[in-house]
Amino acid sequence: MSKRSVSQQKLVDAWNTAHPIGTPVTRYKLINPLGDPVQTKTRSEAWLMGGHTAMVMVEGQAGGVMVESVKPRTAE
Repeated sequence: MSKRSVSQQKLVDAWNTAHPIGTPVTRYKLINPLGDPVQTKTRSEAWLMGGHTAMVMVEGQAGGVMVESVKPRTAE
């Protein structure tokens, strides 16, 4: 496993330990991270896509988003 894969797998493991499915998150778009963050919830555990990128699924988004683009928030 490459260093990046190991690092990303650690991110997946840490995310899944700390944040169960349904965790409220703020999703920031990578193209314009300061514009219009989206309040949503996770709908999957995180996984390692292609052996190189930590991903998670969120409500209102088809497919996965990078774990690095979401930030947990307190429940409403």
